Amino acid sequence: MQVLLVSTYELGRQPVHIASPAAAIQAAGHVVRAIDLAVQPWDPTVADWADAVAISTPMHTAMRLAREVAENIKQLRPDLPVAAYGLHAGASALGDKNSPFDRAIVGEYEAALIAWLTDRSSERTISIHLDRGGFRTPERTILPPLEKYARLATGGHELLVGAVEASHGCLHLCRHCPIPAVYDGRLRVVDVETVLSDIDQQVAAGARHITFGDPDFLNGPAHSLRIIRAMHEDHPDITFDCTVKVEHILRYEEGWEEFASSGCLFIVSAFETMNDRVLALLDKGHTGEDAARAVHLVRSAGIEIRPTWLPFTPWTIRADIESMFRFIHAHDLVESTDSVQLGIRLLIPEGSLMLELSELASRLGPYDRKALTYPWSAEDPEVDLLAARLGDIAEEGMTNGRSTTDTFLAQWHAVVDETDFDMPPDVIDQGAREGRPKLTESWFC
Repeated sequence: MQVLLVSTYELGRQPVHIASPAAAIQAAGHVVRAIDLAVQPWDPTVADWADAVAISTPMHTAMRLAREVAENIKQLRPDLPVAAYGLHAGASALGDKNSPFDRAIVGEYEAALIAWLTDRSSERTISIHLDRGGFRTPERTILPPLEKYARLATGGHELLVGAVEASHGCLHLCRHCPIPAVYDGRLRVVDVETVLSDIDQQVAAGARHITFGDPDFLNGPAHSLRIIRAMHEDHPDITFDCTVKVEHILRYEEGWEEFASSGCLFIVSAFETMNDRVLALLDKGHTGEDAARAVHLVRSAGIEIRPTWLPFTPWTIRADIESMFRFIHAHDLVESTDSVQLGIRLLIPEGSLMLELSELASRLGPYDRKALTYPWSAEDPEVDLLAARLGDIAEEGMTNGRSTTDTFLAQWHAVVDETDFDMPPDVIDQGAREGRPKLTESWFC
């Protein structure tokens, strides 16, 4: 069978969620082609070649784009089987008679995809698979080269970046995260040999830096340490970054010097907000004070920290936004914060644990099948307007090539316009902050 795998968006990375199933599907005897619409134009004629199409949906944005692609395919070939697979595939709205998908596969999808290709029934179903199983080295030769993807910017240079995943799922149940709705506190690790062989092939392809795309790299600390020790032994000049909860940064404080000596340049960590009440509603497991301690801890080891934020929730007040900007400034995080993060609003997809909160009911609207989220309004309507304004400033800054600092200052001025607070009198020294390691694409869900 001829199988077309499609990626629409995977955070600026060469998509492992194409490469991994491609290896399994090829091993099952099928012929695979791939297209990554983040870096390649859509060619409608590619659907003529395929006997089946499967579209990767690891992110909310990817799922929204996937529906558009599937609708295009169905217009050309109404009888061609099309599946969505990945963390957000459950939002494919199979209950909607106009859905372009024939199957949705959520969770650990490799074996389920092969089963679907082998015996496709006419029944339209959503299935969740959390079985433990082995993984093959991802098949990356069918993908665009690393040069097409985000790079590491550091010290005035840009280096090619590879991306791997050492685990799926998460042990934690943060209410706003889509992972608990699928994995329910479970963790599925990718065996060490598979991760290392994937790193080897990306280094051979020119990668000088590796991003670990795990939801939290320290969900399985012993597993992760085995990988970074082996990677550093095999490739001592390769650097890396990873994502770690504030809670885990503090819990494993003794390990950061080893991370630094093994090549860790920066850590991404979800700070979300400085409002402890909102952090508790989100069940984040940390406080604003904990976030400050995390900054100090990893920097003391020589590692930079890049926070991600969820500034706007139904309970956000304008003082919360001011507190976030002051925290970023006070902890020297301006150049370490992507401007797009400062205008992000809470997403509430179907099945979200947020829907269990009684505090949310009065702020929630009916489910929007096009946006794949429940709309909500803030208690203070001016907060909704401020979110849109900060998002617009971030977009304008990226479009016109403004520095991170200039965009941050423009956003802060917008906050000052809407509050009774003043900006600190000191001027941010942009030059002192340039050159910190980061990826060249700002990511979002």
